[in-house]
Amino acid sequence: MDTLILASSSPRRQELLTALGIPYTAVPSEYEEQFDDRPPVAQAQHLAEMKVRTLLKHRPDLSGWLILGADTCIDLSGRILGKPVDRDEARHFLESMSGTSHHVITGLALWDGGKNNMLTRAETTTIQVARLTAAEIEWYLDTGEWEGAAGGYRIQGRGSFFVERIEGCFFNVVGLPIRLFYGMLHAQGYSLLQSIS
Repeated sequence: MDTLILASSSPRRQELLTALGIPYTAVPSEYEEQFDDRPPVAQAQHLAEMKVRTLLKHRPDLSGWLILGADTCIDLSGRILGKPVDRDEARHFLESMSGTSHHVITGLALWDGGKNNMLTRAETTTIQVARLTAAEIEWYLDTGEWEGAAGGYRIQGRGSFFVERIEGCFFNVVGLPIRLFYGMLHAQGYSLLQSIS
């Protein structure tokens, strides 16, 4: 498999690709997240695709490459939560999720420049959050983990203290649903079994 272009600056996604042994180059997209009235799953897929299309617009030299775009958002009772803009919004997110369940949705867009084909998919994982005290929320906000994280928490960090139950793909919550990505590569005609040593 040729080098994958990751249209993201996410350290978590980069760590996962590295752990999987997939050769990649991170070329962050300049697309700014803009939510509209799409349902949450369609919204996540749209944002992932727009990251790829925006990168292609600014870097037409990459049009022949395999490019992965991804976007993770939270569906809390039909309300979409992205990355909090500040500590106050992160606090509001955590207070809203306390004692309830929410859905973590990651949309993936895989552009195959050789075939001029865009494939989009999404994965959904359900998270049950414990009832949080005000002191726990403030302690977590002090860690800074909420910055740049959909919904204002990171399950692979100290945010895991607050997760009572997870139903679905753990890696989806981290930001890259691995099994879904694997299937998308196969659908685009790439076999990891032959290319990764």
